[in-house]
Amino acid sequence: MAVLITHALTRTVGFAKSYAPIAFRGFATKLNYVPIKETTGQIQTTARRPEFRKHSQQTSNLWIHRMKDRILQLTKQNNLTPGLAESPASIDGRLNDRTMNDSFVQVFLPFRSDPTLIEDYLNPWGRIRVGKVLEDLDALAASISFLHCSEISSNLTIVTATVDRIDIIQEIPKDDDISIFGHVTYVGNSSMEITIHMQKIPKNSGITAEEMNDEASPYRRTMVPKMNERTENDLILVAKFIMVALDSETGKSAKVPQIRFQNETEREIFANGAIHKAAKQNETHAALINRPPSVEEMSFVHALYKEYIKYVPIGEGGEGVPKPENIIWMRDTLLQNINLTYPQDRNIHNKIFGGYLMRLAYEVASTTGMIFCKSPLKFLSLDDVTFRRPVEIGDILDLRSQVVYTHESKVVIKVVAHIADAQKGTSVLSNEFWFTFDAVSPIPGKTRRIIPRTYNDCMLYLEGKRRFSSLENFP
Repeated sequence: MAVLITHALTRTVGFAKSYAPIAFRGFATKLNYVPIKETTGQIQTTARRPEFRKHSQQTSNLWIHRMKDRILQLTKQNNLTPGLAESPASIDGRLNDRTMNDSFVQVFLPFRSDPTLIEDYLNPWGRIRVGKVLEDLDALAASISFLHCSEISSNLTIVTATVDRIDIIQEIPKDDDISIFGHVTYVGNSSMEITIHMQKIPKNSGITAEEMNDEASPYRRTMVPKMNERTENDLILVAKFIMVALDSETGKSAKVPQIRFQNETEREIFANGAIHKAAKQNETHAALINRPPSVEEMSFVHALYKEYIKYVPIGEGGEGVPKPENIIWMRDTLLQNINLTYPQDRNIHNKIFGGYLMRLAYEVASTTGMIFCKSPLKFLSLDDVTFRRPVEIGDILDLRSQVVYTHESKVVIKVVAHIADAQKGTSVLSNEFWFTFDAVSPIPGKTRRIIPRTYNDCMLYLEGKRRFSSLENFP
């Protein structure tokens, strides 16, 4: 069964008897944080709603619907006849397979039909604030994976393991209605690949904001869209998330349902997911942290060294040539941002929301790029984000951003997030992010570029070059 979450100008939502009504007004979301006691059979539970006021309406709605589903699931389980247990497994003990339609979810951003919405998504230059969209994408990916596993026991925690790629095909328009939809496209033993598309809704479609919010609306897709339903001009963004299911009590991997194909198109989508997984494993094996650079890459590094040595002072073994203004040492692009995490930034698992971390990383990366390029930037891609360690409420998050590769007006920026322990004076790696941007208005003839100075800088430069090359090869 597909679950569709949509925007409403003014909407009151009541979820059975587990939740008091919650008022949504536009996208300036503020939800009352009130614990409500729910009696399920002989078990009394307390449903606590996180404070979602800092997130978009789409993100808040997706979380609330997942919490509602979880409460209803607990109610159903505890109302069973004693001694009987409803099992999601088939007779032979396997989990029931799920279709791609079962996990389909769609949300809308009706920028054209609802002018008040745009206020929550604008950046200082009148463009769409991509960081807010990243939050929505992460929340959507979690809801999709939750739907896929909705028949499994409620002791399941689903986390974002990696963001494989987010590629912008065209700039997100602020004067069009937008549809964001996705579903599970590949599954392993405990992992799920979620593919999300963002597309424009044609202006002549006749769809209104009210129709988008109408549960009986024919414009809400309850089936996986066919490829011919989307034109090249409509497609805005493609994103791939890897979600992992964990047992809430043990923290160990939990099995997820396999996919039951309904047609050959779905079988092909699944096969592409397997190919994509194998390609990512090969990339990990060939990463510079594991294997030395290729002969071609070492020749490239040597060419960089020959240019670098020209600008080193004679007293330090260089040629002493004055460095041009548009050439910047890589180390000089480093920017640091320190954040204390608050309860308002948590997800339904009481960890810091992964989409919030992505937004923080995006914003420090874009700031780094703007300072370097001396120009507003256009976001091109986010590549291979790995969530290595959960961020707890109250953690100190140390974000360090650096330009690691340049090509003409384009820049690749790496952001590393550490969790700092103020008392012990230590820090541990939490996340790594790779962003690619393009300068909107570079200075003609004075496009800035970086040169590495150390071996470590050279490896970062090569890694950035590899990621830029993968962007160029993106269809």
